[in-house]
Amino acid sequence: MKHQEFPKKTSRYLSYIIRCWQEPSVHAGKKTRIWRFSLHNPQTNQRRGFATFEALLISLQAELADDNVDSDVTPS
Repeated sequence: MKHQEFPKKTSRYLSYIIRCWQEPSVHAGKKTRIWRFSLHNPQTNQRRGFATFEALLISLQAELADDNVDSDVTPS
C-alpha cells in the first residue's frame, strides 16, 4: 500500500482527534443516552469538550476559517 505524499510546504495543515461517547441522561422523566464530543489538537495538546455535534462543527468551522493560523507549518 502506497502512502500519501504531502507537499513539501502547505499553506495550512491542521490535525485533530475527535472523540465521541454516550452518557446517560434523563429527559422528561425518560432515561436516555446523549452523545458528547471532544476535539484534541495533538500539535498543541489542547483539548476542548462539546455537548452537541453542532457545537463541535461550529468550532471546527471557525478554526478552519481563522486566518491567523501559521501558514508555514509542514506536516511531519
